[in-house]
Amino acid sequence: MATDPRKRSAEPNDDQPPAKRMREMPSSVILAIGPPEESPCSIDLVTSEELARKAIRRSLSLVLQKVGFDSATPDAMENFVSMTEIYLERLIESVRAVANAARRTHPTPMDFEFSLQQFNLTTSSLQPHKRPPIPRSKRMPTWTTLDMDDSVTADLPILGDELDGAPDKEAKDYIPSTFPAFPSIHTFKHTPESIDAVTVLKEPPPPTVEANGALHQAKVEWPLAPNEIPHGDPKKMREAAAKEAKAGEEALRKLMRASKVASQKESWASAQRQPARRERYDLWESAMRELIEDDAKAKGQEIAPAEMHGEKGREGIADHSMIVNAELARHRREIVRAGSRKPALPTEGIPSKG
Repeated sequence: MATDPRKRSAEPNDDQPPAKRMREMPSSVILAIGPPEESPCSIDLVTSEELARKAIRRSLSLVLQKVGFDSATPDAMENFVSMTEIYLERLIESVRAVANAARRTHPTPMDFEFSLQQFNLTTSSLQPHKRPPIPRSKRMPTWTTLDMDDSVTADLPILGDELDGAPDKEAKDYIPSTFPAFPSIHTFKHTPESIDAVTVLKEPPPPTVEANGALHQAKVEWPLAPNEIPHGDPKKMREAAAKEAKAGEEALRKLMRASKVASQKESWASAQRQPARRERYDLWESAMRELIEDDAKAKGQEIAPAEMHGEKGREGIADHSMIVNAELARHRREIVRAGSRKPALPTEGIPSKG
């Protein structure tokens, strides 16, 4: 019989025994459905996520055992767990979206009912699950205590004991313990410290009599000098900043006062040219004098009548008059007098009647 040239001739291996195929074990392992504590896939380190997944696995195991299954592969169980997690996450996201749309921080039963309708479920379909066929002894889970690291989640104290509002809240028995602690004490209680110590000049000391009989008045100085500021002391630095701000404010007031006095002189000079403007300026000046006198009487001071007239009186009026007027642009405009209007130009291009 002729040999087919397309076939490869077998190698001469008559001396070797025929090769045997190695037995291969299936990659899937069958897991028996039992308590989750006896599962070979249990993890020593228990976290909140793993604890939730164990609860889902236990629920699925009880359901599978009820419908007639005795075992399940790890892949099938993980698929069941993943599908359950995805379903629950979508349901929770739907409930949260409905609550946020209604501007509520916590969902209401109506939000859950609306979300169930999106999943083609009704509240009546959940009634049979209130009494499941699984015995209560099997349905009661056993939870594992989680070891939480308090050093990571604990809030570090920001304020000291003298500004902490927690002791003040704990001292009041009528406040429920569920209420949060009080904020810092300086936010709702008056603090005795004031900035007058660095922004207000000290009272001048009494004059002293020198050897020659002359009175010597000591110069009033600010409470803090620039050379007395120690670097790195926040309180002293704040006092120095307040002092500089007060000095800058006083310098700005002097500049504005000089500008106001100059403008008062120009207004008085221009008002003397016209009787109407002079009368209006005199009325305003007398009203300002009365205001200054009433203010001085309220403070217990006495002003000589001669001081309120002449150049010195105008300087006092400049000090009390308004420096900044934000509503000047919305004041009533003066009406132009008829005598000062320009004659209207003759119109062109309008045909005459007749």
